[in-house]
Amino acid sequence: MIKLIPKLVYSLNIKKGYKKIENFDHLTENAPEINKQLMLNMLKKNADTEYGKRYHFDQINTIEDYKKMVPFSIYDDYAPYIERMIAGETNLLTTDKIVHYALTSGSVDNPKKIPVSEQTVDLYREYATQFSFAIIARALGKKWQRGRGLNLMEVKFETLPNGLFAGSISGRGVYSIKDLLFLMFTSPKEIVFPREIMDTKYAHLRFALEERSLSYIASAFMTAVSDLMKYLEINWELLVEDIEKGTIHPDIKIPDDIKDELLKQIKPNPKRAAELRNEFEKGFETPIVPRIWPELAFVHAIGSGGFSVYTDKMRHYLGEIPIYFSVYAASESIMAICNEMESQEFVLIPDSAFYEFIPVDQEGEETVTMEQLETGKDYEIVLTNTSGFYRYRIKDVVRVVGWYKKCPKIQFVYRLNQMVSIAGEKTTEECISWAVKEFAKATDCELVDYSVYADVAISPGRYVIFIEAEKRLAREKYQEYRQIMEEKLGTANPSIGSKVKSGVLSPSEISFVQEETYALYRDLMIMRGISGNQLKPVRVIDTLVKENFFFALVDKE
Repeated sequence: MIKLIPKLVYSLNIKKGYKKIENFDHLTENAPEINKQLMLNMLKKNADTEYGKRYHFDQINTIEDYKKMVPFSIYDDYAPYIERMIAGETNLLTTDKIVHYALTSGSVDNPKKIPVSEQTVDLYREYATQFSFAIIARALGKKWQRGRGLNLMEVKFETLPNGLFAGSISGRGVYSIKDLLFLMFTSPKEIVFPREIMDTKYAHLRFALEERSLSYIASAFMTAVSDLMKYLEINWELLVEDIEKGTIHPDIKIPDDIKDELLKQIKPNPKRAAELRNEFEKGFETPIVPRIWPELAFVHAIGSGGFSVYTDKMRHYLGEIPIYFSVYAASESIMAICNEMESQEFVLIPDSAFYEFIPVDQEGEETVTMEQLETGKDYEIVLTNTSGFYRYRIKDVVRVVGWYKKCPKIQFVYRLNQMVSIAGEKTTEECISWAVKEFAKATDCELVDYSVYADVAISPGRYVIFIEAEKRLAREKYQEYRQIMEEKLGTANPSIGSKVKSGVLSPSEISFVQEETYALYRDLMIMRGISGNQLKPVRVIDTLVKENFFFALVDKE
């Protein structure tokens, strides 16, 4: 009977998801008008708030009125209101009930607290869970057995003075089904809701490996899934021995009280241990996931854009197992959804937020709306969300790659605050990504991860590319590698090449870092309090903490 419960829960969500898909298809047939009406409805509803009165929401009847009367905003514009909201005041930014505050990962010491309305939570649940599962079910059919999955999301909340939780918005979704966790997922609540720092990679794998019929793996980002597979490749012998004996190795960092609770839930399993050992001893040259979990049907994680290097690594472990690339979202809003398995294109959600777009190739900041977008062009996205942010610049740049009915399909390209520009050359994350991947092809480098650092301590300044590779590259070929990287950077952004030739920039450098550097950085950030659900790849080394860390781990051998 217990095994039937996950199937029933999934079936209920999938049924709701099919209705959501049908509704979504209807919305996209008239997306521009629906999106405009959403904005007008939000302004009308919030006209009597303090912010609404300040900017005369009651006098706004058109998009042109809105652009003229309400300025662009950033988080600092809302911070004083948010502090008052946390202290208990209401009717400041929105009349909607705020039920959560999403903590961003931008700063350990003073993270932003993004208000999340009940409507926003509903949209996340409807699209990120119900809609997503329906798309997966439609694509996979009976290949998905709808059993228990491995969910790598971990929930760490702090309680604010107004009694509400603050933490990642993805964690809020997991918290909402806390009573069903043990039926839906393999990881016990002690792992999903960690009270202290512990080796969660071991803990997740310790229970998931015992589940031969594991149905899927879910995570906020592909980085966590890739890190887990690397951990498994290194530590499988220890894990198999513990499964065989029903133990937790004493060297594993898990607090004693939590370890005692976990030990109550496990027992010796020599049969499963023997099966796993047999597969692991064959090596990891062929995809390991289908060999140890023959019923695993898919991976569900954000793995496009800056995460693509980890998606590429996961293909080696997964073989033919497909990936669902989930959503394009931020703490402020869920903005777009994949409506096909394996697609890395996202359809804008017309009823989630009002969208404006600033063409990146224009002078000035005049915005356009979705019906004015052009395929192939890049735009900075500006949001008006359902939680009280108006004309909010989230600093994301997206590319229009096509259309689904009357709704644009987009891809995330880069963040404006992740652009590097030493002498006006404006090098984007996309440029660095292309150059590094082309470098890897040219040198047979098995890429793990990479970052860029703008070194302005010398004159003229230069780019330093940090690279972690699976295998150490020949150090005697360093100058050859440096020249290849210089060539690739100059192709990705011709302005770099011309400025190096003219002496405006110094030649770029490469710094190879030690094995596991990027995984260690993520572990360090988790120890400092950042939720693993929010850790994004370090593409730009732009803080003193990052600078000290990565320079300290340069491989000098």
